[in-house]
Amino acid sequence: MDQKERRKHPRVPTSNIVSYVCIDANGKPIAEGMGKTVDISQGGALLETGRPIESEYILMLSIDLEKKVVETKGRVAHSRSNGDSTYLTGIKFEGTPDEVTTVIRNLVIDYHRRRLKQ
Repeated sequence: MDQKERRKHPRVPTSNIVSYVCIDANGKPIAEGMGKTVDISQGGALLETGRPIESEYILMLSIDLEKKVVETKGRVAHSRSNGDSTYLTGIKFEGTPDEVTTVIRNLVIDYHRRRLKQ
């Protein structure tokens, strides 16, 4: 059976370390942690973390190639156990188009740069 891709944007595999802050509807921090991206697209990212993300909103932080902190906001679309004491959480980006483009570009470039060094 041929399954049609339902995603609006293609996903690119990545493996970048990110920190995140869970925020409430008023933007107040309620939890924080570290994780890594599994894949990323123009619409969002899949994060792997050591604990579930139990917040509706999230702020993702990464370091760009010039060593500046880049952040983007998102909404948790889904979260599930990965079966090996890790959790996979789908994040739908909600930042401005410029913020989202900057984050995606930096994560993808950094990922490929590290792969070439291996």
